[in-house]
Parts: sequence; structure tokens; C-alpha cells
Amino acid sequence: MSLSSISIKSVRNLHDLSVSFSKSLNFIWGENASGKTSLLESIYLLSTGRSFRTRHIDNIINSDAKSRELIVFGKVNTSKQNEEATPIGVRKSTLQGSEIKISGQSIKSAAILAKLTPVLMVEPQSFDLLTGPPKVRRQFIDWGVFHVEHEFSFLWNDYINCLKQRNSLLRTAKIDLLQLKVWDKRISLLGEQITQHRIEFMDRFRVTFETVLAGLGLNEQSEIGLKYFQGWDKSKSLAEMLDQNRSKDIEKKYTQYGPHRADLKLRISGKNVSEFLSRGQQKLLIIALYIAHVKCLKELNDSQTLVLIDDIAAELDSKNIDIILSNLLELDAQVMCTVLDREIPRDYLDKHRSDCKMFHVEHGRIHEYDYQEKQI
Repeated sequence: MSLSSISIKSVRNLHDLSVSFSKSLNFIWGENASGKTSLLESIYLLSTGRSFRTRHIDNIINSDAKSRELIVFGKVNTSKQNEEATPIGVRKSTLQGSEIKISGQSIKSAAILAKLTPVLMVEPQSFDLLTGPPKVRRQFIDWGVFHVEHEFSFLWNDYINCLKQRNSLLRTAKIDLLQLKVWDKRISLLGEQITQHRIEFMDRFRVTFETVLAGLGLNEQSEIGLKYFQGWDKSKSLAEMLDQNRSKDIEKKYTQYGPHRADLKLRISGKNVSEFLSRGQQKLLIIALYIAHVKCLKELNDSQTLVLIDDIAAELDSKNIDIILSNLLELDAQVMCTVLDREIPRDYLDKHRSDCKMFHVEHGRIHEYDYQEKQI
């Protein structure tokens, strides 16, 4: 999938606008608070139906919008053949809720949109992959599983609903043990299926990740280990764990074991990588994880991924930026990255003149620049 164009109305500080992108490499240059990240947010919103910055719609809608709604519309190329682009649109309103359309047809599930438009977002909060809570890393794993296994999202949603019911039962004053065992059986079945999908994906991902690390030169001095924890003792079934720990779950009033407790650990000599790597090396490692996702999706589904990178030059030198972009472009990814310094894209404009576009964002307005940096 590549995003050929986008039209934006009433998103944050952005003026209403339309932009056409390169299917390969796009630089978005501007000062802080000019609207660069808001453009990436709009693209992410169009691809997933949600923002990566907030859950509150009111914070995204331009304060001057009288209708209290935002609209993002775009066209995506879902095939390598020269087929007509697919129109997609997202409308979010504080009064009427959300609406998603693909080819003019309303859809109820944002998962359908996300499946159509694989997108990865690299931003300052991405450091949570190394130092944040396990939930962030579970979501990272599940992005890949979701795009490879068609039934995964249904299994996960069903599991979470059952987990909520079990936890609600655990919090009651008088617990019906027969009912609790019914939920245990359902959770065990779903949990094992979810975990099997995750393990199969992680086996493939681990090999791909090691290849990417070698290409980036990150494993030259210290070997970085990647280990997946499934959320309970792997020598036992989930049914056994729930049965053996039922009394403790009742005491604690929540479910202690299951795929909702899974985690992904990155280690050097048994310790967290953040204790060994500089801030720049950590960012390079994080981007390596995302590149591995792009590579896996390319190899397994022959799918093109849209990669958004906010402030790519932060903590990285020109050499590493070149390595990152080269890796992504070799995988046929569409890349959109923001920069503060307009000198950064010069080398790439020289190398990829026909496949690269540059945009200038100033006070919420976006203009395309040609190679000679003249506003179009």
C-alpha cells in the first residue's frame, strides 16, 4: 500500500489542504510547532482510524471548526499494477462519533482499514519499546501477527471480552466457581491459539531482526538478544496455570496469567539494552525493530508498508539516517519523515530525485518544493 494523496480538514493547527506524495521517499521540513507532526498524525489517522497522540477527539479537531468535526480523505494504491487508487476517508465528530469509508462504503471496524493500509509510526514515545510497560511491546508484536494471521484480531477481541468477564467475576463478593471454570475453559482455548500465532510469528521475526541488526552494524560489539515471554510458564498449559492459581486470582481479584501478560525482552549480557546503548544507538535499535516488521510483511505477504518517522535526525547522524532510509527503500516501503533542518534531505534529493519529494510546513500551511527548493 502507498498513499498517493491526502486531503485534510480541521485537524489541529493545519489549514485545510491537499497533498500528493511520492510513493517512495517524502521529507517534511519545518520549525517546531509548524504542523509537521500534525500532518503525520493525519496520515496515521487515515490509515488506522485513530491518533497516535491522544484518545480525545476534541484535542485533534481545530478549535476554529464550527462543526466540531474533522475529515481526512485519501487515495491509496493497494496493488503494484497500475490500478485505480482506492479512496478512503475518516470523519470524526464530537457530536456524531466516527465514520470510516472505503470506496464510498461505510465500514464498522477500523481493523478493516488497518489491514488495508499497514502503517508504522516512529516517534519519541517509541523509546517505550525498550523502557516502557509490557503493553507497548505486546502491541508491537501484535501489529505483525495481525497483518499475517487473518483470524488474530477476532481471537484477541474475544479473549479480551472473556478476560473482562472473568476479572469482573473475581471482584464479586460471592464467586460462582462453576461460572469461573466456564470462563477458564474459554480463556484457555483462546489464549493458547493467540500464543501459538505469536510464537510462530516471533520465530520468523527473530531471524529477520538479526539480519536487520547485522545490516545496521548494531551487533558488532555486543550481541543483542530478543526473547519472547508468553505470559505464563511455558512448561504448562494455560488451563493448568489457571486451575493451579485460581485461589490466588480470587485473592488478588484479577487474572495473573495469559497472553495479556506476555512481553518481549531485548537484552545484552542479560541486562536491559538501555543500560548499554547510547540514546542514538537505542533509537537505531528501535528503528531496526520497525524495519524487521517491514521486511517480514514484505516477505510473507508481499505488502508495502507506510513508515512515518517524526524527527528522524534526532539522536542520529547522517550516516545512520542514510543506512535507515536505504534499508526501508530497498524493502519498497513508502517513507515520510519530518526534519527541522532543510539541509538534511539534500543528499537524498540528489540520489533519488525522481522518487523523492520535499514539503515545507509553516504556520499550518504545507507547500511542495521542487529540487531547486522553489515553492510549487
